This record gives sequence, structure tokens and C-alpha cells, in this order.
Amino acid sequence: MNAILKKSVNRLLRSIGLEIRSVERNDDVPRVFESPKEALLFQQGGKPSLFYCPIEKVTHVTGLGLSKSDWNPFVETIAQFESDNRLKYYESPLKHFYNKCQPKNAGEAVFGFNQLPREFKALPPYMIFLLPWLSLTEEEVTQDTLWWNQKDNAEHGRPDLSYPKDGWAFFGPVSEAKGELEFQRTISLHQSIKLNGYDSSKGGIGVTLLKRGHDFRYLLGGGGYHRAISLKAADYESMIARFHRLSIVDVEDVELWPNVRNGLWTTSQALAYVDHLFDFHSKNWAIDNGLSEKSY
Repeated sequence: MNAILKKSVNRLLRSIGLEIRSVERNDDVPRVFESPKEALLFQQGGKPSLFYCPIEKVTHVTGLGLSKSDWNPFVETIAQFESDNRLKYYESPLKHFYNKCQPKNAGEAVFGFNQLPREFKALPPYMIFLLPWLSLTEEEVTQDTLWWNQKDNAEHGRPDLSYPKDGWAFFGPVSEAKGELEFQRTISLHQSIKLNGYDSSKGGIGVTLLKRGHDFRYLLGGGGYHRAISLKAADYESMIARFHRLSIVDVEDVELWPNVRNGLWTTSQALAYVDHLFDFHSKNWAIDNGLSEKSY
């Protein structure tokens, strides 16, 4: 509407007691849903959404989830710090984990699982992110890994650290500087949440929804890993999550998953991996590998 016409319309409306006013939009404030599917449909419909995610059903590509039956080196480190606030990185469960769990290739990067594609044995560990339902290439996974580590380290005060030189958070080996950074970051975040509660202004924790029948698992990824860890350690039952990608990964679609269609993963391997993410109880694995407090 041009300026002259707009003035004429406003003049006419005022003459009958009406007025045009601009309406502020709040589309940038996400709506929070109980149902992840409703949140997905809402966001696909054009507006941002978040949803409540039960921490008991949260897991990670490495298989180290956050259920009561899981063992996680970050959660264990926080628990040990709670018992002794003089705890240092070099004597923590996190340090022990980094020393002991050092996959040599992507085929060894999912703990307690040995049915990954044989091609993974010739790929570096971070290539575990060539997940069966993704369409990313090796080059793109490499770029994402390098970019994410650089960004993450810089945001937490160590722009001098990089991958692969210093390693990354999810398994060893890591440099002493990287391990110390992960330790201090984890403890500081835990203390902040314990003292001040959880600051939801940072947005939802990134997850991918995995669907098997009527059940879900929430796969961490896309930002918020340390926040999820801290909420678990602080005995929160749920967290506010967001979609890493706007989709629900349903095992019924396995034959159409990009990295299954291209032959990298077989159907049986892809289904076995999803089953592992649903069913793996890492406490027993940790005991068997000398990582839990019972044998630490």
C-alpha cells in the first residue's frame, strides 16, 4: 500500500472511529509442548517449538546414555566431586575414561557394540557420525567435526585447542589441556545449576528423536550435551529440548535411510545399532571394563 493510499484509508477509518495499528509478532519465542510430535508439526507449520524430554530416555551416539541403568564419565565425575570438592581432573572418572577408552577407528567408537559397518574400521573415530539415517558425506562429517570442536573450545576460553590434536569430549585420547577444560567446564556448569537453577534462556538441548514402535529415545546432538549431563547429575527428570533436525527417525523407514540406501550400512546393521541405543545398559559395561566406582 503506497503512502498516499495509506493516509486516505487511515483518514476514512478515523472518521468512523477506527484505527490501523501494527501488531508485534512473537514468532521468535518458541512454544513448549509436552508431545514431541506435536512440537514437530508446529515447527513444520512455520513457528519455533520446544518440548519436554524425559532424561531417562536420553542417549548418545557412543551408547553412553543418561538412564538409571547407564554409566557416564561426566555424571560420575560430578558425583565424585559432590563427595569431595577437592577432586582434581587427574584423579577423576573422566580422566580414567579418557585414558582407557581410546577407539582406534569408527568401528570401535560405539561402546558395547560390534556390528558397525566393516568400512568403519578404516575411518577415524569421529566418523561414527556417519549415522545410517543421515545423508552426510565423509567430507561433510569431517568439516562439521573440525568446525564444532573449534567453536566449542573457543566459546569456553581455549581457542588454541583443536581436533584432532587435542581430542574431543566423547572419548580419548585427549590432551591434558582438553581434559582439564572438560573437567572444569562440567564442574562449573554443575555448580551454577545447583546454585541458581537451570537457565533456560540458552534454548533447548539439541536431540534427534528415534522411534521404535511406540517407544522413543532422544539422541543428544546439535548443542547442549554438557547441559544434559548437568541436569542428569542434578536429578532433573526432564529437560527442554529442541529438534536437531526437523524429523523423527522411525525404524519403519530403515530401508529408505540415506546411508542404508547407498550401501554403507546394511538394514540389519542399522536396526541393530538403533536397538543398541534403546537397550544398552552401560553400567554393566563400565564394570566389565574397570570404569565404574565398584572397580575404579
